[in-house]
Amino acid sequence: MKILILLFILLNVSYSKKDFYYSFINSSGVQISEKRKQTISDGFDIIENAKNLARDGKIDEAYSLIDAYKNKNKINVLNSDLILLYSELSLKKQSKRFSLDASKLLENAINSSLINQFDLAKAYMLLVELKLKINKTKDAKYFAQIIINNFENELTKTYGKIELAKVYKYQKSYDKAIKILYSILAKTNDKLVATVVADELFDVYIDNKEYEKANVLISNVLKNNINYYANDSYLANQKITKLIKANMPEHAAEILKELLNKTTKEESIEDFKYKLANTYMLMYDRTNFYLEKAKELYKDIINDYAQGTYAKKSKMFIDEILMRQGRLKPTVIAAKYEISEAMQQKALLQELINDKEDKKYKLILRSKKVYKKISNNIVKRFGYESIESIFDEVNISMIKELLNEGKCFELNKALKTSRSETLEKLIEDETIKFKFFECLIEVPYERGYMQVKNTFNTSRDPNIYLYLERMAYSLGLIEEALDYSAKVEMVDNQDVLAKEFLYRYQILKSKGDSLSLDKFFSYTNMNLAFITLNKNNPVIVDFYYDYYLYLLKKKDNTKANEIINELYLKQKELRAHIYSPFVEIELSKKAKENNDLQKSLDYLFEAKENTRRLKANDEVKIYYDILKLYDALGNKIKEDEYITKCKEVKNTKDSLYKKMCDEM
Repeated sequence: MKILILLFILLNVSYSKKDFYYSFINSSGVQISEKRKQTISDGFDIIENAKNLARDGKIDEAYSLIDAYKNKNKINVLNSDLILLYSELSLKKQSKRFSLDASKLLENAINSSLINQFDLAKAYMLLVELKLKINKTKDAKYFAQIIINNFENELTKTYGKIELAKVYKYQKSYDKAIKILYSILAKTNDKLVATVVADELFDVYIDNKEYEKANVLISNVLKNNINYYANDSYLANQKITKLIKANMPEHAAEILKELLNKTTKEESIEDFKYKLANTYMLMYDRTNFYLEKAKELYKDIINDYAQGTYAKKSKMFIDEILMRQGRLKPTVIAAKYEISEAMQQKALLQELINDKEDKKYKLILRSKKVYKKISNNIVKRFGYESIESIFDEVNISMIKELLNEGKCFELNKALKTSRSETLEKLIEDETIKFKFFECLIEVPYERGYMQVKNTFNTSRDPNIYLYLERMAYSLGLIEEALDYSAKVEMVDNQDVLAKEFLYRYQILKSKGDSLSLDKFFSYTNMNLAFITLNKNNPVIVDFYYDYYLYLLKKKDNTKANEIINELYLKQKELRAHIYSPFVEIELSKKAKENNDLQKSLDYLFEAKENTRRLKANDEVKIYYDILKLYDALGNKIKEDEYITKCKEVKNTKDSLYKKMCDEM
């Protein structure tokens, strides 16, 4: 847990102490000797040197220096500064053991008045964080409250509140921590205080998984006060680590670039360049942009620091970049770095990506077990969320190819290797979304239906409900189809309801429940526009037939006449005389009622001509009606002709019309 370093600088008056002791008078008013003056001065120099080492991120070195000097120090005036710095460095060692020792030492020092009065606030702040490090939250809260309640200075009280917010963050009481930090931000005009609070608030947001808020906040901090990090390498490295862990490498890169602008130390330049190059690798966006930026930095390290810490790794990462850019084959990398498990996995992953680009989908899917061994960190380094997301892309590309080629049967095989996440991504592409659903309806496949159902069952998209309704119907799952029909109606989208109209009719008809079908036709009467909108769907022929019978039953003869005529015209248009001779006989009867005998005859001739495999009973009925019409027209010759034809029909069953013909 970091210390509020800038606050400590603000509160730390070691330089003024040093200047004071150059006048060096003791408690008796006697001038201190030159030798003792020098010893005190040297002590302050050691303390300042350790602070500089810490700011450069050399915590172990700084700790060793202060620990050794603390143990041999005989000068009381240095005790307060030594104990505070020792405690701060112990905390930065990120070890519970070191924090425990420092906590005991600092608490005893406060209680025994070894800490100077003007250092007490700083001491309590350190104590809060040391107690949190060793999981003593009650003690930490107690000391935070001491800062708030026992110090009169408003700035000190403010930092006490920040420490209390840290306690709440540690306890996962994020709302309480946020409330405190926001209350400070609302009042302060101090840029440093605002930065410290925003920095702490960022950590709270990250712990509470509010990544978007954290991202906005750190953007503002870096924009307004990037020096808060750039002036302290330790603090900067702590924040860089958190930013990378939170998947915000772009902000880590900002800090590193500013550190490079400020530093003049060669070892720091090498370190920052290496870290910035590695950060660029994490920012990979599947283009060469960040790879080239990283490559240039690695080259700088190799050229300028050939004997440095990072030269060997930089050469290896340049090889990785060249492989990712297609300039080195994965097999070459695998052979060159046999003892590096990470490079072996990178070569394997690049092989997978190459095969994906070459559309070797089946080869990839056969090798899934091998590829699943690749570390997720390496997969993310290559610009993918997970190895599964690569398989998703492979499946999506393969499915798109099958859909564009109309290979619906093979789609079923592809779905066997697809996750629900794959289907969700697939239907984000509007160009193939509906081809996908139509394929599943054309070639019914229960597992595919179950996949789609489980993925989208909670969707509020009426189009998806409609496709699920049609899939269920195509698989004979009538009750499930009706459930989805109800969901379509519930969403109440008129365009989708119009499209669903005839599918609902088919489902209800297949159910064989006349009451349900009657309810549907009642629904039809309230939505007559749906009939017109579906007039080009061949299913309309069946609908017209059943709707006509319903209207007759309801004695709505006007609407019935309209529908039977629509049925007649649609059959002619489609050349699908499914309901002949019924339609023509009905229309002939209506024409006869209107005394249009010739038209009545024409319908009967059409009935005979249009009907395939005309049943004997229907045939004698048509002949009988024709001869009766000729009789009414006074055409005796034609009447006799059709009497004869009627008598010649064989294999009738219980036909009254045949009996009447035979008796003529």
